[in-house]
Amino acid sequence: METLTLTDQQGLRIDELPEDYRVIGIDRSAPFVRKPTGQDMRILQNGNLTAATTGAKDRLAGKVADEARRLAGKGADEARHPDGGDDGVHASAPYTSVVG
Repeated sequence: METLTLTDQQGLRIDELPEDYRVIGIDRSAPFVRKPTGQDMRILQNGNLTAATTGAKDRLAGKVADEARRLAGKGADEARHPDGGDDGVHASAPYTSVVG
C-alpha cells in the first residue's frame, strides 16, 4: 500500500471534512475524497478542495485495478485486509496519522 505524507494543510482539511466524506485514494501528492453526492475531490497541498480531473481519476482507478490484480492470488479475507486493518487509505501528517 502506498503511503503519502500529508502537508499540515491537507491534514487539517481532512480533519475538518464532514463525516460523510470518504478518503478514497491518493495520486501523486494529493489525497482524494468522495463527497456524499459521489463527486471525487482532490485535496491540494495548500488544503483547498478541487474537483478531481479525469486524468487523476483514471490514474487512481488504475492503481486500484493494479492492487486488485496483486491481491487476486490471496485468500478473500486477506485480499480485503492485507495488513489486518480496514480498507481505508493510509496517510500521515507530521503529527497525525489518518485512516479514511
